[in-house]
This record gives sequence, C-alpha cells and structure tokens, in this order.
Amino acid sequence: MTPRPAATFTTVRSALTLSPPEQAVCDDVHRLHLLVLSGFSNQSPGTTEQTPRPAQVLYAARRGTPQSGRTRRLTAAPPEQILVQAPLLPNWEPLRAAGRLIRADVFPVEHHVTTGDIIDIQVIANPVRRDTLTGKRVSVATPDEASRWLHRRLACSGLETSLHHIDPGERVRMTGTRTQSGDRITALYREMAARSRVLDPALLAHALEQGVGPAKAYGCGLLRIHQVR
Repeated sequence: MTPRPAATFTTVRSALTLSPPEQAVCDDVHRLHLLVLSGFSNQSPGTTEQTPRPAQVLYAARRGTPQSGRTRRLTAAPPEQILVQAPLLPNWEPLRAAGRLIRADVFPVEHHVTTGDIIDIQVIANPVRRDTLTGKRVSVATPDEASRWLHRRLACSGLETSLHHIDPGERVRMTGTRTQSGDRITALYREMAARSRVLDPALLAHALEQGVGPAKAYGCGLLRIHQVR
C-alpha cells in the first residue's frame, strides 16, 4: 500500500495574560502590535538568535464580548490574553518584570498532518475583496461573502471544505493610532471556524507558518487546528 503524503509543522507559541492596565492600553491595536514584537527585540543576553521579521510573527487575541454602539456595529473589547507564534524563542521577562504581563507560558507546538485527515480550524481573520473601481481592499459585508472568502483561502492551503462547514462569525471593528504618523487604524475581523479535509499537507504546513489573509500585524491570520480522531 502506498503511504499517504504527510508533513510536519513545528513552531514556538506563547500564551500571554495581560495585566488590567495593559489590557486598557492595548485596546489600541497598534500598541498591541508593538507589545507582541517587543518580545523579540528584548532577547536574552548572550543569545545568538536573530530577531524574526514581523511577517513571521502571528498572534491571536482573546477578548471579552464585543460592544454594540448606536449604529449597531460591534466594537472589539480590550485584549485579555494573546497567543503568539514565531519561529524563535521570545523573551517576555522584561514585560513581566514591568508588570505588563501577569503570565507568559512558552511551549513548542508540532502538527503532523496526513492526506485525508479531518481537522477543525479556528482563525481570527480579516476577509476582504478588491474594489473594482478603486483597486483597494475593502472588508466583505455579509456572512456569506466571508464564508466564501475563507473557503478560497483554505483551498489554497491544501484543504477541502464545504461551505456548510464554515462558521463566519460576526464582523467586529478594532481601532488604533500609528505612533509615528498619528494615522488612525481601523481593521475588521471575524472569529471564524471550519471543518476541513487535508488534501495537501505541505500546503497546509505553509499556511500554518505564514497565516492567511491580511491584517496580520493586528492579530489576524493565525490558524489554530485540531485533528479530529
């Protein structure tokens, strides 16, 4: 019997719990972005590891219940916990010592996937489309559009997914201000879930490493998978 193609993905993840004051500060998504990257700029003394490029760092924030304003648009609650993924060991001790983090657990992750495996997927994503008039990326408006967007991204990640097995989640707005320019940031995300069958393990391993979709600097794109036995 010919063995089925397989691939192994390994990485380092960190589970961070923010202090209450830091949660309030990191309600600004740019400040949250800087907090995550600071774990790689403060390497331990004597380390020979190189700081990873920002594009290699993925993260996902666990937040409270989104708030609904006058326009009924949902606004993100401040981040309480963060899951960070990067190819190198971080150093969170300066943030812990400063009281900005209550807890920081660092652990290895390994996924061994084989063609035909069934997996459950969770991802905080920023589904977008290209505006035909301006050429700019704009957030998709409806749950159906968001489901089709994720369906395409998962297909490019070596996965077969039925649209009926995608939960698009609700669209939520998060905001921030860039430190240098003062420009305002607005990003829309959905907490999405799907069940898929692995067709190409190598493509899936690449998607796990690189993430999916835009707005990765603001906590979108990190795939979290669980193999269904």
